[in-house]
This record gives sequence, C-alpha cells and structure tokens, in this order.
Amino acid sequence: MKILRFIRLTGLAMFIVACNSVSSQPALPPTLTPIVIEVGATPIATPTIVLPTTTLTRIPTATPFITPPANNQPAIVPILMYHHLADLPSHATELEQTWTVAPKNFEAQMAWLSQRGFHTITMAQLVAHLKDRQPLPSHPIIISFDDGWAEQYSIAFPILKRYGFIGTFFVYTNPLDRQPYLTWAQLQEMALARMDIQAHSLSHPHLRALPVEAAYKEIAESKAILEKRLGKPVIAFNYPFGEYNASVIEMVRRAGFESAVTLASGYKQRADELFNLHRIRISYNDSLDDLIKRLPQ
Repeated sequence: MKILRFIRLTGLAMFIVACNSVSSQPALPPTLTPIVIEVGATPIATPTIVLPTTTLTRIPTATPFITPPANNQPAIVPILMYHHLADLPSHATELEQTWTVAPKNFEAQMAWLSQRGFHTITMAQLVAHLKDRQPLPSHPIIISFDDGWAEQYSIAFPILKRYGFIGTFFVYTNPLDRQPYLTWAQLQEMALARMDIQAHSLSHPHLRALPVEAAYKEIAESKAILEKRLGKPVIAFNYPFGEYNASVIEMVRRAGFESAVTLASGYKQRADELFNLHRIRISYNDSLDDLIKRLPQ
C-alpha cells in the first residue's frame, strides 16, 4: 500500500509540473460659402430585424498614418451615410428604398471595407486632421448613421464591433427611449464601446423655418443633453433634412460645434468647409459595386 501510494503521489507531482511548464502566448500587442440642399423628409420607421451576432471583436492591427493635405487641397475621407437597416417588402416606396439598406448588404459592405484595409475614424479625428494637421490612419473612412433608429443598435452595432469598426451616430434626442428609436441605455452602451455619438437637433425640425431662438435651442440643447448624459464631447452637427443656410451655420458655430455634415455627395473634405462636409448615401438597391465606384480609387 505504501508503494502504491508513492506511485500515485509521484504521478500527480509529474502531472502538476507538466501543466506548469506550458506557457501561454503573450497578447499581441475663413469664410464659408454655404450650400443649401433641399431633400425630402426621413421615411417612417421600418421593422427592426435582429441578425445573429457573435461576441468576437476583431482588433485592428497597427497601420501607417497619412499626413494632412497641402494647403488648399482636400483630404480624401469618405463619410458613408446610413439611416434604416431593414429588409423591405416588394411594394416598398421609393422613399423607403432611398433611406434603407438591407442588413445583409450592410454586413457585406463592412466586410469589403475591412478586407480592403479601410480604417474608421471619428468626427473629432477628421476635424483635428483638417484644422490642426493631425495624421490619420491609412484609408480613413467615417461610417455615419442618422436619426437614432433602434436597429442601429440591434443590427449595425454588433456588425461594427465584429469588424473592429467605429460608427458615428447622429441622433436627435427628444424621441430617445421611445420605439422605434434607441434608448438612452443603448446609446450609453454604444458610447462606452467607443462609438462616436454626435448631434442631430432635439426634434429634427426644418431649422430655417423656425424663429432664431427656437432654432438655436434645437442646436445648442441637443449638444448639451448628449454631453451631460454620455460624458463625452459632442463636436459635430447633422442638419435635419440636410437644410441649412448662413444663419444656421452661424448658430451651429455659436453653439460650440466644430463641424457639420450635409447631404452633398462626395468624399473630398476641406478645412474651409468644416460646416458643410460631404457624405455618400447608401440606399436599398445599391450593389456592392455601386458603393465601390463612389469610393476613392
């Protein structure tokens, strides 16, 4: 019995030594020329569709940086624009198709951008690049979402995390916590996950049609509310309906914003156009090739 006990203890000791000898791999490491754009209203909300998600998040690898352009030259930074993410019925209106992208198409677009080495940046990074000549990662891109629809949390947010991307969400604050919009809890979760949350007014009004005091309140208070609730600076504004003029731009400046996005198409961003930055709208019937053709080649 003593011999058998000795053999058992010896085997156990050898097993412990073997386990402890396995080493784990270390973790790898100025004057503005305003452009007034008239567009239709954002369509009504469409049903939220939840895609299967995974907890895996790709960590972006280190990348070379690009320097700011020479004076009077634009920076090549596409800003993609999304609204609704949903599968539409065959009888969907043209307006719904204009402002909606199918979830599977959105994911295919994110996969392609990831494969081609695009790196997402925030609005603050773009402003610092244009104003203060701060460098950006190679192939910089901004992936923006308007309004704050609930499916931007249930569909876009998991896909962005899967590819290690940052999304920029322009939300208007009055409808938050009511369907079909985001909740404050969801927005706070997204902000903690490094998503870029920016302002889109209080109630999405036609700012040019409002009295000056009311328009300024829509602009300034949306910024103040978001900063208080999220604890982060809000430096970019999104003109509701894409409508603005010199007066609206001046109110946005006075409210403390450093930039604003429009519905004007293009990917060339200029330091003297910080309050009318260009974006690229993606719609329901756009193929992946359609998107690729609109990006810098």
